Amino acid sequence: MLNENHMDQVTSYNLSFSQLFHKAFLKREKHIFENGKNALRIFNGFTEGFPEISIDLYGRTLVIHSFNKTEGNAYPLSTAIGEDAANWIPDLKCILLKERFSKNPKKQQGTILFGNQPDVEIAEWDTRYKINLQLNRDCSFYLDSSLLRKWLLENAAGKRVFNTFAYTGSLGMAALAGNAKFVIQTDLNPHFLQIFSETAKINQIDPKRYRIIPGNFFRVASDLRQNNNLFDTVIIDPPFFSKTDDGIVDQLQNGIKLINKIRPLVAEGGNIITINNALFLSGKEYLAQLEKICTDSFVQIKDFLPVPTSFFGGEFNQEHMPADPAPFNHSTKIVILEVHRKDGRYE
Repeated sequence: MLNENHMDQVTSYNLSFSQLFHKAFLKREKHIFENGKNALRIFNGFTEGFPEISIDLYGRTLVIHSFNKTEGNAYPLSTAIGEDAANWIPDLKCILLKERFSKNPKKQQGTILFGNQPDVEIAEWDTRYKINLQLNRDCSFYLDSSLLRKWLLENAAGKRVFNTFAYTGSLGMAALAGNAKFVIQTDLNPHFLQIFSETAKINQIDPKRYRIIPGNFFRVASDLRQNNNLFDTVIIDPPFFSKTDDGIVDQLQNGIKLINKIRPLVAEGGNIITINNALFLSGKEYLAQLEKICTDSFVQIKDFLPVPTSFFGGEFNQEHMPADPAPFNHSTKIVILEVHRKDGRYE
């Protein structure tokens, strides 16, 4: 897998990274071996001492995320990582390298270093999910929200759920697997939502229990409000920043705007689940933003949901993080809000 021109960089890898990677691997070893369809992060560079690299395992496909800003520098390090992983992980079928800062979109989406076809399906909490590991810069399935999917499995029964910024719809699928009454999934990109359609099919979900609405968040939310729709649970998991003619999404400066936009769609006693993954927004700053909309007693902070410790190694090291996430355990900050209405309307 290695060629001679890369040996100097591989030697550097062996000295500076291999031990860190092996330590991280041992922490997650039981999860890796318990199910060949599992998906989990097996090395988080930002919290485990090597910010240039993070490594995920989807089934038996290893995904290496490189944050090296120099074009071409990721390859020798990644091939050495693959050598180690192939020795530790049984039946490894594919190694994919994603170069976040490459100018080539195909390299951002992923270059196959080993094997042929990346895994196209994983399982989590006894629910199956279709994935496309080369769909985007990420992997079409967010590992840091695993415990939120578990919460939805356990709390969505009989509920009407609206999943905004749904991407490939994994949160909505978890709600359906948890016997939600009805789920609406919306995202600006219909290609992302197609993966949800495939996921719903393999889980044998009755199409009458869900609806897919491709479109802009602000326009879809307005249309649903005009049609007097109400939901028991609304999920807001937006991108860090986006701008369209209908509105701006900015998790760092004004994430609360989205909550206020969606509040009229929440039934009495319902929940808004908000996810903010802005690295530069501290946990205390985010809570201060939320507390501003809780002063009228119609919105209350009900609970926090943590990120799985396997995602960051179990011992949070803030040395390389731009902002302290405390009291959250990671910069992905998940909050469940309880909503009350002046009109008390439920239906």
